Amino acid sequence: MKKLFTFFYLTFLASGIFAQTGATCSEADVITSVPYAATGLVTVGTTYASLPCSGSGITNYMSGKDYVFSFTPTITGDYHIALSNTSPAVALFVTDLCPDDANVQCIANNNSYLGNPSLNVNLSAGNTYYIIISSINLATPQTAFDINIDVCTGNPSSSFTFSQNAHDVTFTNTSTDATHYVWYFGDELLPPPLSQGDTTTNPTHQYAQYGDYVVTLISYNACGLTDTLRDTISVICPGTMPHAAFTYTNNGLEVSFTNQSVDADTYGWFFGDELFPLMPSDTTPNPTHVYGSYGTYNVTLIATNDCGNDTLHLTINIDCPGNLPVASFTYTQNDATFNFTSTSTDATSWKWFFGDTDFFPYISGDTTENPTHTYMATGTYTVYLIVSNECGSDTISQTVTITTLSSKNIEIKGLEIYPNPTHDFININSDISETILIEIFDASG
Repeated sequence: MKKLFTFFYLTFLASGIFAQTGATCSEADVITSVPYAATGLVTVGTTYASLPCSGSGITNYMSGKDYVFSFTPTITGDYHIALSNTSPAVALFVTDLCPDDANVQCIANNNSYLGNPSLNVNLSAGNTYYIIISSINLATPQTAFDINIDVCTGNPSSSFTFSQNAHDVTFTNTSTDATHYVWYFGDELLPPPLSQGDTTTNPTHQYAQYGDYVVTLISYNACGLTDTLRDTISVICPGTMPHAAFTYTNNGLEVSFTNQSVDADTYGWFFGDELFPLMPSDTTPNPTHVYGSYGTYNVTLIATNDCGNDTLHLTINIDCPGNLPVASFTYTQNDATFNFTSTSTDATSWKWFFGDTDFFPYISGDTTENPTHTYMATGTYTVYLIVSNECGSDTISQTVTITTLSSKNIEIKGLEIYPNPTHDFININSDISETILIEIFDASG
């Protein structure tokens, strides 16, 4: 009795295996319509090992456990079959008959040692085909898998419409013959494809500013065909663009600006005397600015609101309340000594350059109004006088000629000259506080 019970148990178990969906062609999992998707399946059936299928120059065979689908398409066209979540070393086959039929033909196959194979195949309406998922026996005799099947009835065609609510724009996808999409909205920091696009079908995007943007929609179908549409949209501000305007008054070097802009919320001022005008110098509506000198300046006002900005460039003149100085001078000469007298008008400061300075002649100078200067060598020199006041400056020059050097008796106290005799160099020390000329002769004169 015990042996009989065991026999019936094994018979029942074997019958259950061969009756499992997908185990053989007779128990094939029937696909009635596409798109089709199934998850969590496992290869369980017998092996159809005799059918060679050529793919990518390599002949593939079914060698591990199989899972069999049957499919009779109602539409003639290209179909995309894709596996996911598989083990490595999995093959995907499409045949026109059951693989154990003597007349079976292999229509398409893809053998992937990394797993997750997919393929595109053209199928005719009304014919029954078999789709076999086969593991590679030596590597993974059995594998779990998910499957997706889509039909590509034509080339995808991208199109869309949009509606706007202030900064938010909602896009309605009207593309045809596509299964998935990528959007670029035209305000990305990096251009596509360097930036990441939006893959939702009907996205809503918030623009930071109103204006025109080039929107790109790329539509894909299951067979890998694409269509790209680029269209310019206008995101229109519901309000009014600002208008920049201002007037000004000055009190000496202090200038007060009166803002007369319309429909503006914020302001940026550039006063024309910035060393590096990268950012506005003032953002108050009605600023006061003190200039360093009188003259002409290009003032810029940028008026901004949520709709955009408007920029006004205006040249202003800050006139000195007094007169510009006029430079002039006379001089008297005694050999190489000159007494200079400034005859300039409206001057408050003076700077003289006598023409006998070799290094940086215009950095230092005599700032007395009427200086005296003694030249140490004969020749012709150009004398410059620069006079200034708060309104500006003026410059004049004259040439002077020295033919005879000045002679002057100077009482010398504490003069030291050493060593004596000497070779190559000599030291001269004295308490004399005036400019003198020292001539040195050798023993022969």
